[in-house]
Amino acid sequence: MVLTRRGLCSLAALAFAGSGGCLDVLNGEPARFVAPPAPVADETLGETGYELGTTDERVETRTFEVAGQSREVEVVNRVIEYHRPIDMGPLGEARGAVFATLCTPAVSVLGRTFNPVEDMTNREIAAEAQSQYEELSIGPEIDRRPVRILGEELALSTFEGEATFMGVGIDVFVHTALAEGEEEFVVVFGIYPRVLPGEEEAIVALAEGVRIDE
Repeated sequence: MVLTRRGLCSLAALAFAGSGGCLDVLNGEPARFVAPPAPVADETLGETGYELGTTDERVETRTFEVAGQSREVEVVNRVIEYHRPIDMGPLGEARGAVFATLCTPAVSVLGRTFNPVEDMTNREIAAEAQSQYEELSIGPEIDRRPVRILGEELALSTFEGEATFMGVGIDVFVHTALAEGEEEFVVVFGIYPRVLPGEEEAIVALAEGVRIDE
């Protein structure tokens, strides 16, 4: 199945690309913004059968310049990936269902907050994931349902897609949503074969089980 960790890390990098001149900055020591992990509650993992796969920390450093003045900003993003082993028929049992979270900080310099992820649609998040992998092709949005993540009611989108697993093409569903915490933004991303009955409910439970580790 597609390794979503790299795609979400690339999305984290995108958050601060091309942003020179968008912030008020001054000369000084580097500013550092660290996102907390955004894991799924253990109880939810037990109920859905998902297991912790990988955790990743992605550090981005950029220098912002305005009117001849500059400020270096370091941003630490966190990515956590979970998976559930499923029966892939002739391909055997594999980690075919994946759920991941990206937590990226709301960067604030001289009182101004900036992170383009805040303004991204679920479609744009899905497209960014698609752009990272030859194995994944995301089609139209076919559904959108309300979910509650970090105490906020928002929309979880469902997209049709195609992925390559062990050289075999399979039809998949892709889910994306974006939630805003007090000082961070959290992207959730799920993908699994379309033939899995009831897996959407597991993705919804995982999304609603996301918390912020202080």
